[in-house]
Amino acid sequence: MAVDHCPVHADFDPLSDDFLADPYAVMAALPLDDTPVFYAPSVDGYVVTRYADVDAVFRDPETYSAATAQMPLVPLDPTAAEILLAGGHKPQPSMVSLDPPAHTRLRRPASRAFTPRRVAEMEPRVRATLTELLDAVDPAEPFDLVSTLTFPLPATVIFSFIGVPKEDYAQLKEWCGHRAALAWGRPAPAEQVEHATSMAAYRRYLRDLVAGKADDRADDFTSALLAIHDEDPDALTQEEIASILFSLSFAGHETTNYLIGNMVRRLLEAPERWDAVVADPALIPGVVEETLRHDTSVPFWRRRTKRAVTLGGVAIPEGATLFLWLAATGHDPAVFDDPGRFDPERPNAKRHLAFGKGIHFCIGSALGKLEAQLALEELTRRFPRLRLVADQAPLRFHPNISFRGPLRMWVRAA
Repeated sequence: MAVDHCPVHADFDPLSDDFLADPYAVMAALPLDDTPVFYAPSVDGYVVTRYADVDAVFRDPETYSAATAQMPLVPLDPTAAEILLAGGHKPQPSMVSLDPPAHTRLRRPASRAFTPRRVAEMEPRVRATLTELLDAVDPAEPFDLVSTLTFPLPATVIFSFIGVPKEDYAQLKEWCGHRAALAWGRPAPAEQVEHATSMAAYRRYLRDLVAGKADDRADDFTSALLAIHDEDPDALTQEEIASILFSLSFAGHETTNYLIGNMVRRLLEAPERWDAVVADPALIPGVVEETLRHDTSVPFWRRRTKRAVTLGGVAIPEGATLFLWLAATGHDPAVFDDPGRFDPERPNAKRHLAFGKGIHFCIGSALGKLEAQLALEELTRRFPRLRLVADQAPLRFHPNISFRGPLRMWVRAA
């Protein structure tokens, strides 16, 4: 790819050990004021860091295609590619990676089925799940917050929302891990084959779920989509319903898992922050928004140029991949004063781009924020003196570019 007249940061690699451990330290060392758009050879794409530029990309689907959003970062092993295609995993596999008019055709019925009423009705289910998970905690012993709460809570909520039988939750969780590694990581060929096999099974399961629900409806999201299908089977096919579920079943729990983990981490790394929330639960909605700004669970998203463009003063050719550094936009001093400071009372924290903008704005944002708020309410109520375990190993993060949060985080209740 031609990169003439474009700043190049040859050492920038969002999958390097240093970056995965602390991307904000890498960010601070880069001259982003001078190079808000730069070419990164490690990912063969242009990294876009400034809030205004990323916002403009999100709002212009005529110029910037979503087709690359979930495409593998590395060339696929031929065997893995064959497995994916045989399993029905097309190059543009789901709603988040479609452009209009195909995107519009799926987004409209998905929005109709994902109503505010349906989200509001999830609150008792979220609270009941929280109670069940936290009742199992022995407060006298340290516990891993991720395996105890942040991972099972959103998975249980979104799978039940979709209508997945409880006995299948563990299998879907496993498949989602394979999906993250294949689409947003750098797996070796043998690993690709393993991931692709799981992806094909994941797709097949969702098709079977939709087919089964067609004859056995319930009060769930899949049945609501099937009701729309009944009105006009050609306008929303069963295959397209399975595609919508493919998007939601993954994004609906991975992002919220990491959101809750990042939120609790940022509060506990400065215990006075946690104590302030315990003293004043009214801070909780602000904590959620500030976490989305300060330490988003979706640090990068991708677009592809449909024509040659100039962005951030850099000429970018048609067909180039853009890496929209959402984590950097939350630290843009042109938008957020003193952006490195975690401030639950920040007046404009809601301006973050963690959920995207425009036609692809995250359809499940309200549900994710609801889960995070209720989780923090219950944690601060039950464990007002919660602290990080001081001698635990350094936090680890899944080796992918687009979903970030601690894989383990040990805490103690007192």
